[in-house]
Amino acid sequence: MNPKFPSDTVAGLYKVAVASNYMMDAVRFDSQKFNWNLKDFDRYSSAFAYGLVESGYTPGDKVLVWMDQTNSAEVLASIMGAAKAGVTVVTYNEKENIDALHQTLRDSGARGLVFSPNTEVDEKSQDTRLTFL
Repeated sequence: MNPKFPSDTVAGLYKVAVASNYMMDAVRFDSQKFNWNLKDFDRYSSAFAYGLVESGYTPGDKVLVWMDQTNSAEVLASIMGAAKAGVTVVTYNEKENIDALHQTLRDSGARGLVFSPNTEVDEKSQDTRLTFL
């Protein structure tokens, strides 16, 4: 067992599952039209975790996730990757109030933002999240 991921944590339990069943299908992303087996999910979520650590995140830090179902693979990889790095995920839903993004970032104490850049903010303006930010 890897001491980085104690067996009583989500990441630790997942590492045990990967070690014994790495080729087992874990999830199907219908909107993106592909499957991940346990090894794929482990690889992508670990890459996200390493990216957080290399960016200076430490256990207890927070990252805001603003994604939608069309990016479900990225959502899943970022959530598990954050768990592996000990980083807390804060979610944001623009249906509450699109103008409250800055308040959510400030009030949550999140150090960063992971978002779906090409998703439209609203139908009226047709701005994407990238242009909105």
